[in-house]
Amino acid sequence: MVSITQEALLSALIVLVVASMPSVAWFFVIRKRMLKQQSNFIKDLESLVKPRDQRYYLHGYLVGFTAEYWVNRGPVKKVYVTYTTPPYYAFFYLPIIALFRKRERLEVAVELRESLGVKGEAHIYDSSRFDVKRLVANDVKRSPVRKKLSKTRLHSLRAEAYSTPEGEALDLASRIWQSLSQVGRVFRVSVVPGRRLILALASPRPGMHIAVVERVLEAVEHARSRVEEARG
Repeated sequence: MVSITQEALLSALIVLVVASMPSVAWFFVIRKRMLKQQSNFIKDLESLVKPRDQRYYLHGYLVGFTAEYWVNRGPVKKVYVTYTTPPYYAFFYLPIIALFRKRERLEVAVELRESLGVKGEAHIYDSSRFDVKRLVANDVKRSPVRKKLSKTRLHSLRAEAYSTPEGEALDLASRIWQSLSQVGRVFRVSVVPGRRLILALASPRPGMHIAVVERVLEAVEHARSRVEEARG
């Protein structure tokens, strides 16, 4: 039977304390940085969206948040923003973040006050992401036009899509995808006129978080302006 001496236990304790010291310093430095980033992002969101009312939901400690904004201005009724981030503050978790290529995720959903003005329905997604692929598949199953949705490969976007024969929704989703790919990696774009909804999921480049939201809102404004021009 192997016996553990008091000296061995003391040596092990010293090693653990010394090894944990960088993680403690890392925690406080990165925690402060992450809190500041989230706070600044929320300020930028409120400045951009200018909501009449808002509500926030926190997702665990420093994990992220969901913002729900009531706008009721122009074509936009509500804006939903969900931002989540890997636990960068956990020093010993960093190898796992690097190994599994975990990324910050930013989801933006815009609900319109009236019809978007395009026909059909479209969901473009990164098929290499199993979680995203599953979410899209579930939305397609629940869609009232699911029988019209067919799967296709979009080689120019390196993505797959479910779309109806009407190309307007797919064209709009493709333009949003291309626009967002300039400010980060895009995981999903959905255009669902039946629900008056546009949704995008991306991983922004550093400092490009608010740009993702801006580009989705700009796409909504552009789509609505084309409808107004057609009517006029």
